Amino acid sequence: MQAGATITWDLVVGGWDLDYSVEFIPNAQDSYTVLVEKSKKMRPSEEAVHNSFLAREPGKLVLSVDNTASRKRKVAAYRYIVRKSALI
Repeated sequence: MQAGATITWDLVVGGWDLDYSVEFIPNAQDSYTVLVEKSKKMRPSEEAVHNSFLAREPGKLVLSVDNTASRKRKVAAYRYIVRKSALI
């Protein structure tokens, strides 16, 4: 992801509960990882999560989904859109 880019994502779960978190990891070694969303439990009855993040520096956004709490099959779907900065 380039500096100034905005990433928007949606996450929806079906079946059983899932835990998810989102963090931004900058490319620069002297920068800190940013916790965008701390770990949250998402239930199937909840509406889809819709959120966005503006990157102030180059890096990557990591969406982590933890579905190891149960042996039953779980379903999660996500989508994302990256919009590059209008500034050149």
